[in-house]
Amino acid sequence: MRGDFPEFQELYENGDGLRLAVRAALVEGEGYCRWSRLREIAEFARLMEITRLGIAHCPDMAREAALAASYLHGTGLDPVLPPCPPRSDPLGQARFFENQETELNVVAGMCVGHEALFIRASAVPATALVARDRRLRHNPAAALYTSRSYLKKDVFGHWTASERPEFQGWDLATLDRVAQEALTRGHGNRSRVGEAMDVAHRLGATHLGISFCVGFREEARILTKLLETNGFQVSSACCKTGAVPKEDVGIRDSQKVRPGRREMICNPLAQAELLNREKVEFALVLGQCVGHDAATFQKLDAPAACLVAKDRLLAHNTVAAFY
Repeated sequence: MRGDFPEFQELYENGDGLRLAVRAALVEGEGYCRWSRLREIAEFARLMEITRLGIAHCPDMAREAALAASYLHGTGLDPVLPPCPPRSDPLGQARFFENQETELNVVAGMCVGHEALFIRASAVPATALVARDRRLRHNPAAALYTSRSYLKKDVFGHWTASERPEFQGWDLATLDRVAQEALTRGHGNRSRVGEAMDVAHRLGATHLGISFCVGFREEARILTKLLETNGFQVSSACCKTGAVPKEDVGIRDSQKVRPGRREMICNPLAQAELLNREKVEFALVLGQCVGHDAATFQKLDAPAACLVAKDRLLAHNTVAAFY
């Protein structure tokens, strides 16, 4: 990297972030286009030597969360489902999982604001399994592909920069209130992309960050244009930033996605650091690998939520694995 930006070794010197990044890369190499995201989470937990997983979800995703827990239990893991109250309680779930001593928390379907709140309060790394999108049957990537046609009305023209309130900060009470307001406005009728913009707007956030997988560079371009058209300033960071060869972190050629070729390891802490330096006020994770998203969430200063959970096998419709 250039200037005063920390080198890879400095970013990962505490070891926790490196462990997440390397094991996520190993899962990607072995399961590329063969494993669903659900299977990748199980394999990632195995490599991390984790058995106890919290399955966070909104009340209307209880069925999907139970199916995910059933699958993970069948792989020898110990998934923990929270008590399901009549309304979403992300802070309560975070406390419950901490008391249950989970080692990794899996988000199996939360609205954007509550997911950001839960991840911020989680005592352990959190990775996304389902990016909840009731309108698009939990396949929010479809909003990007149809933003100029089918979903144009949903994702364009709701807000302008001049209408945006003052930035209200990141305290948990504000995030909770804004999440509830966004749900009240269009529960079940908005795409996740539209919901994310609504949450950011209500927070008064004017500068958004996108942390994206290199395989989602076209989707990131579409999302950037969409956000800018709705009056947001956008900064983005690609997973291959820093161009660090996988061999430098001990990954063998046979463990790459494409053996025999030069491959760079995903660099989630650098992505987060870049967005931190840009002082983004809310961040969206777009298609990062299982584990790489967790590392990004932990490093980001701003609250963040997963916009699209990558699943190469199922065209990013992660819930299809349950059925």
